[in-house]
This record gives sequence, C-alpha cells and structure tokens, in this order.
Amino acid sequence: MTQLTFDGAIENGPANPRELTEESAAGAKISWYKGRVLSHSSIVLYRTCPQKWKFRYVDKIPEKPRSYFSFGKSVHAGLEFLFANIVGGVPTLEELLANFRAGWLREGYESPQQEKWFFQEGERIMRGFYAKHRADLKNVFQVEFKFTIDIDGIPVTGFIDRIDTTPSGNLALLDYKTGKGFDKVRVRQEPQLTLYQIAAKKLLGKEVETVGLYHLNTLTAHVVPAHGPAQEEEVKAVILQAAQGINDQKFEPKPEPAGYCQWCDYGQICPAFTGREALRRADSNVPDSLGELADRLGRLDAKLQELLKERRAVEKTLKGHIEDKKAPQVEGKHFSVFHRKEEGSEESYLESKPKGDPD
Repeated sequence: MTQLTFDGAIENGPANPRELTEESAAGAKISWYKGRVLSHSSIVLYRTCPQKWKFRYVDKIPEKPRSYFSFGKSVHAGLEFLFANIVGGVPTLEELLANFRAGWLREGYESPQQEKWFFQEGERIMRGFYAKHRADLKNVFQVEFKFTIDIDGIPVTGFIDRIDTTPSGNLALLDYKTGKGFDKVRVRQEPQLTLYQIAAKKLLGKEVETVGLYHLNTLTAHVVPAHGPAQEEEVKAVILQAAQGINDQKFEPKPEPAGYCQWCDYGQICPAFTGREALRRADSNVPDSLGELADRLGRLDAKLQELLKERRAVEKTLKGHIEDKKAPQVEGKHFSVFHRKEEGSEESYLESKPKGDPD
C-alpha cells in the first residue's frame, strides 16, 4: 500500500464500486407539508435551533468543514466497501486499506499533524475490524440502505449502515459511530434507531429483532431488542412537531451562549446576537491551541466514563429495591424512574424522565 503523505493536496479516489440500497418514494400524497425531505439529523437540528436550521436549509449558507465529519465519512466508506464486496469473496486487508486511502476525505483538519493522527486512527480501526469480523460477515443483508418513507404526510429519508438477517429470518439493524464512548442506555433510547426500525419494517416487510450501535474506536457492539411501539409513536410525534414548525416557518433562534452557540458558524449573523462579536471569540474560556482542546476533550471523556460508572452503580442499587418491592416505578422530587423489561428478553433496565414529561 502506498504511503499517504500529509504535506500536500491529494485527489480523492473513485467512489465505492457497488452500493446496495433500496429506495421507496413516499407513498402518500403530500398535502399539508410543503417543506424539504427530513432526516434524523435535520430534525435534531430543528429541535436544537430552528434559526440554525433556516441558515443551513433555507438560506443554504454552508458551514465550515469539520474533521470529525470527514473522519466519520471516511471510515464508513471503508466499511461499506468491505461489506459490499463480500459476495464475491471477502476483500483482502490490503484491498480494504487501499480503498480506505483512496476515499480519504481531507476537509476540516486544522493541521497536517491532526490529519495524520486521524488517518492512522482510521487505519487502526480498519485493521482491527477486519481481524475481528472478517469471518462473521455472512449474515450481512444490506449496507448503506437508503430509505424514503412517508410518516403522516411527511417524507423522511436516511441511510442504515448495516442490516443483518437473524437466524429466525428477521432483521438486525446496526449503526456505526466514531467518537466518544457510550453504553446500552443510549442504544435503548436512541431515536435514530427507532426511525430506522420503522423504515426497515415498512420497506422490507420483516420484523426487526434487534437494534444496535457499534462503537468503532473500541470495536464494541451495543445491541438491544427492537424498540417498542411507544418509542415508535414518540418518534413519529417528534417528526410531526418539527414538520409543523418548518411548514409554518417558525425559525426563532434558541440561544445557548454557554453551550452549542459558541461553536456555531452562524454566530455573527444570528439575530439573537446581532452586533456582537462571534461567540467563540468573545468567550475567553475557549482554548486556542489544538493541544488545549485535546486536553479538554480528554477531561470530558474521563468525566463521562465516571458518570457512566456512577450511573451503573446507582441503577444496580435502585433496581434491587424496585425488584424486591415489585414496583413499576419510583417517584423522586424531580424525576420519575421506570422499571422497563426489554422485549423478548429477561433483562431489565431503568429509565428516568423529568416530572411532567409523558411516559
């Protein structure tokens, strides 16, 4: 494999030679909704800040490239090549790495050193994934499965990274993630997986047996039974709410200066901050150097792992008391905790909701 250098421009290689997708145009006639086709990410963006949604999708003002977007897309493309070519025999490791290099996206990196680090991390993931899974790819049914479905008159689209066939003939959905770690708590509550489950059942005509997120950095799969009907209805309600706001052109900003606003590319033109400097410049607490950002990220990841450890300990203690008393839920002053049973499994877990939120 030719070594990739990082001191000059490189042309991207050819696209993946095969793409296994299945599309379905929305079956119902769109009557009331006049907006663009929605996706999980665009719905999340609208709920986070309608004004930013308008900047991106109505005004079409581009955001700056981000290293983590380029890295994630490069790794996903590498895995897609692996899965899409298993019918004719699993590609060799060298073929996989050569394709990864050819498809490497270079936008958004702050320095050649940063790009080199991410590229080497991507190669490490490719090598590790290949060694761990090359022998168990026979059940892969679809990769990068593209869908467009109709939900209450709203066209919703997306890509499911991987769909496997289970021994019972049902479906197992898996989405790949890079970045910070997580556990099954997130998988049980992840609305993106619920949306994918709705689409897979509707378009493929089979039941979804499991859903999961695969953390590529640690080569760890977190898989749970399919989400329940209540979660599907909740996701549909969220989509409807966002679509109604977009249709009514409700694009008010939701400023959070200490949070996501300080990283927003639209800070200088946002009506919530008219006349101010860009938020990231005004915030003296934002570190300037790449090294400081790396240290900050490391501290946040360490804190996240501590919180996850503490949550598991609290859940274990609380679950023991709940099971002894056979109580379906426990009421705190500010939160309600529900004892849930995973469908098709004896495993149970606890889910918390702020007081006043619908169950």
